[in-house]
Amino acid sequence: MRAFVALDLPEALIRPVTALQAGLAAGRHTPEENLHLTLAFLGDISQGQAGAVAEALMELKAPAVPLRLAGVDVPGGKSPNLLWIGADPDPALIHLQTKIETLVRQAGVTLERRRFRPHVTLARFGNGLTTREQREIGAFLALNGAARLDEAKADTVTLYESHLREDGALYLPLAEAELTD
Repeated sequence: MRAFVALDLPEALIRPVTALQAGLAAGRHTPEENLHLTLAFLGDISQGQAGAVAEALMELKAPAVPLRLAGVDVPGGKSPNLLWIGADPDPALIHLQTKIETLVRQAGVTLERRRFRPHVTLARFGNGLTTREQREIGAFLALNGAARLDEAKADTVTLYESHLREDGALYLPLAEAELTD
């Protein structure tokens, strides 16, 4: 199964993020129920590994983290496939992400070496953007590139199973941990 561990967006950020998305005419918007900040992408793992990660997650002791979303970007150089809003790399967020990676590895999952670039994906694009889509994205970035949303405390980490489908991904929660202050 394909899986990842994510910080769920707090309710206070859902409406501002979806309002931001509403101004984008290009791409396939990330549905509200799929908005998250990935802490560790696990890739394809076994049921046993998923169970071990779920168990470890249930034992997680960590405080809620401040989440500040700012700066809309289209990573990927000449052939971008997504648009995101960045997350401030707050020390509490970095500490939580490191803690999650450690517990995932201790549960027997080998993680790819990836630089942690905290963000929330707003939209995905197919291969090869049309000229019209490129113009729409450029106009959106000109208006919203410096967007900064109010800070909110994120207090839930979830292990998700991910199913890729033609009409977008389906994320099924397998385990959840509450972060407390």
